Amino acid sequence: MSDATQNSPKPHANEAHIWQSKLNRKRLIFGAGLVALAMLSGVVLYSKLKEERITLLREQHEEKITLAVIDINRELGDIRNTLRLLSTDNGIIDSLSLFNPLNTHKLSTVFSRFGKAVDNLLQIRWLDERGHERVRINIEQGKIETVNENALQNKGDRYYFKNAMKVKPPEIYISPIDLNIEKGAIVWPFQPVFRIGYQTTEIYGMRHGLLMINYDISNLIDKVRSLNTPDAEVMLVDAWGNWLMHPNKKQEWGTLLGQPYNSLKQTEPQLWERINNEKASTMEPYHGAMISARLIMLSTKAAPAVAENIYMLVRTPDETIDNIKWESLQPALLLMLGILLVGGRILWRDFAMQHNLRQLTHTLAHEKHELKLLNHELDGALSRQQLLQNELVETRKLSSLGMMVAGVAHELNTPIGGAIISTSSLKNGHRSLKKSIEEGLSRQALEDYLTNTEEGLTLVEHNLTRAANLVKSFKRLALDRSNEEVVSFNLAQVVSDLLCSLTPKLKSSGTTIINHIDTELMLTGYPGIVSQILQNLIINAITYGTCGMSHGEIRLDARLDDTWVIMTVSDNGKGVAPELKESLFDPFVTSGRGLGHTGLGLHLVHQWVTRLMHGRITLESPKAGDTAFVIYLPKNAPHSHPSNNGSSPEKANNSD
Repeated sequence: MSDATQNSPKPHANEAHIWQSKLNRKRLIFGAGLVALAMLSGVVLYSKLKEERITLLREQHEEKITLAVIDINRELGDIRNTLRLLSTDNGIIDSLSLFNPLNTHKLSTVFSRFGKAVDNLLQIRWLDERGHERVRINIEQGKIETVNENALQNKGDRYYFKNAMKVKPPEIYISPIDLNIEKGAIVWPFQPVFRIGYQTTEIYGMRHGLLMINYDISNLIDKVRSLNTPDAEVMLVDAWGNWLMHPNKKQEWGTLLGQPYNSLKQTEPQLWERINNEKASTMEPYHGAMISARLIMLSTKAAPAVAENIYMLVRTPDETIDNIKWESLQPALLLMLGILLVGGRILWRDFAMQHNLRQLTHTLAHEKHELKLLNHELDGALSRQQLLQNELVETRKLSSLGMMVAGVAHELNTPIGGAIISTSSLKNGHRSLKKSIEEGLSRQALEDYLTNTEEGLTLVEHNLTRAANLVKSFKRLALDRSNEEVVSFNLAQVVSDLLCSLTPKLKSSGTTIINHIDTELMLTGYPGIVSQILQNLIINAITYGTCGMSHGEIRLDARLDDTWVIMTVSDNGKGVAPELKESLFDPFVTSGRGLGHTGLGLHLVHQWVTRLMHGRITLESPKAGDTAFVIYLPKNAPHSHPSNNGSSPEKANNSD
């Protein structure tokens, strides 16, 4: 009996040993998993924080490139308009007429008047077909100097004359950016200039030659230079690799200053070859730094043989990239340490709980409490996601408003500018008439004044009428967007107003709109919502369909089928990826996530069509690469409230 009593604890001891071994094995596995989790979490957090900062830098690069390209293209547009306006001046046409002797005095007078009216001009001249300067005026600080005939030069051997004579009117030649040279010496302080040429030909009844102006772009260079920051250095390079703008000004204008090695082509040949091959790149790594580049064409595609280019570069130094990596690594290391500390605490508590079952119960209750907190956090995250989606919708609306405002500014600039210049010309003619009256008015002077005044007033009336029509168009568009009532409207008018506001976007993308909307087609519904639907589909076609195409086309069609209006928005672009077709109208589905797109555009279109307008929309692919959205809308839409169905489509999703 005593032996049995002595041996009885052994099975229990063996079981305890086996249980302890299993427990230790679990602890070892837990410890290894804890280390792996800490490392994985640190790596994920490091990658996420680094990518967020790199994304901010990428957006900064894209913003600076976009702002610089807008400024440069706006300046180029103003330069072209300036020369075209000069070439159509009646005084120029009369002075260079094939049927009259060359009137250099009148040419000089017109040049002087033009030089006073237009800012940033340094020189205006007319050269004959052999390159001889026949008339030239110099402009310095607003003072006009007419160059004597014996001081005129032959520029027939200059590259800009040869290239400009290859460009046939009505196209305009723009030279590479150069430094202004006076009396054989570079002007100090430096004056970067464009030389702009327009060929006068017998086809237009004018003597064969070249109208040329020297345009000071110092203000443009300073404006682009102001975009420079320590984290994003902005630079300009010409077509030969010379620095036009550099954070270190000693590097600029190397070849012109006799320092050919102060150029990107010489100092960084690999980078120069890369940007020449890629034409456009964003945040490409190079020797620890990040480089973004964009090709900017100065001349039009109509003259590829003489087109001159410049490159826009944005560089983030390697020191900034190293700081980003270190700033991202610190929270990752802290997270790893935190996980290890939390895991160690769990292990320590596990040791303690082996001696007390009550402690185990407490741990279970604690975990249940943590689970409640986690569920609460998940609910909060879901609410924040809902709020974020609403904010994205509002951002989409603001983006649409911004595009409309940009269209207003762009479209009104040309007619108002033309009216101002015409008014200036009429003032000059009026002064000339007063002077002629004082000196003895001739019949010819009076007839010239009346003719010029009639033509100028016609031009002013034309430009102001055009501006008024544009204002009316944009006013209708704005009123339609703000109106939430069901009204009867003309579909063609709504489309016309929308296309007017999208003109700058269409021009910059090279995409053509083919509008086949019946001018008599009337609907009853929400014209503002219809406008937003078409705008989203057109912008979507430009962004994903015709992007990068030289002859992109978007076709708009509409027809009446019984009580339904069937609208089609189609393009000849790249088409929709097969994997996206089934989920294209779902929220946050996009192939342009890296470009900052949210994937809400087509989702909003679907909600507006189905929820608000009680219609339907389908995606079709008529041919390989083509995309067509077919929209079915009732001719008479039922009364709904846009605030419940249109501007907040996510609420409609919740009801499904």
